[in-house]
Amino acid sequence: MSLWELWVQQEPLVCLSLAPVTFSNEKACTVVSGLWMDPYTRQFFQQASDLDVEHIVPLSWAHKHGGANWTREQRRAFAEDPANLWLVDDGHNQSKGDKGPDEWLPPYQPARAIYAQQFKLIAESYGLK
Repeated sequence: MSLWELWVQQEPLVCLSLAPVTFSNEKACTVVSGLWMDPYTRQFFQQASDLDVEHIVPLSWAHKHGGANWTREQRRAFAEDPANLWLVDDGHNQSKGDKGPDEWLPPYQPARAIYAQQFKLIAESYGLK
């Protein structure tokens, strides 16, 4: 696992936990537990392994809608943008895949408008169509 992959997976777990996190060892590289709420389901999770770091605007969706011509730096900035990262139940993240809001919406009804609004804001800020 690259340093970038480790950061994308672990940093949101640390920053978004509602309780102190515990790590797998003293190097504090891998988060094991904390307390997170999945905005897609409104469920709470205590085990980091139950969550995925979700790109609201999926990387492949962005590539197909204008990101194909981005430089390496632009792609990395997009992939690491905290505004585009949510922690969600891993099963729901997998069901979403690379779909946009026209093909997939969160199961929790009140989250749908927020998700669609955030998707649009991110897509517009990166010039995606």
